[in-house]
Amino acid sequence: MKKFMYACAILMVFLPLMACSTGLTKAEIDPWLQQVSGDRAPAINVEGRWQDANANPNTPFSWGRGYFEQQGSKITGSLGNYNVQGRVSGDTVYLVFLSAGEVYNTARLEKRKDGVLRGDYFYADDKKQENAMPMALERVEK
Repeated sequence: MKKFMYACAILMVFLPLMACSTGLTKAEIDPWLQQVSGDRAPAINVEGRWQDANANPNTPFSWGRGYFEQQGSKITGSLGNYNVQGRVSGDTVYLVFLSAGEVYNTARLEKRKDGVLRGDYFYADDKKQENAMPMALERVEK
């Protein structure tokens, strides 16, 4: 019985650690962005202020407002409570959302004719971006 209890205790310690290690890490951001974006030249400029296009930015159920800076294909900035790193490849934007040094989400958005960035966001452990949830950002000002 003691062996069983020890085994359970060990599993309770290591299973959460193993689950955390499957997500995108801060050290993997640049190689991952380069791989998913295809590293194509940017066809759009997303520098400026953006906000969640689907919700009131003053509610807790929103991505909020933020600012993106773009140098070439690289993006840095913030959106709501997150720091953002990303890449522009053609007319597609790939974003990584960080808080307290941890990756929480990624996103793949395309600029539409109306100027809105529409696409999907994903949890950090979905490196292949397969389990999509809708997301849209609208430019507030350049």
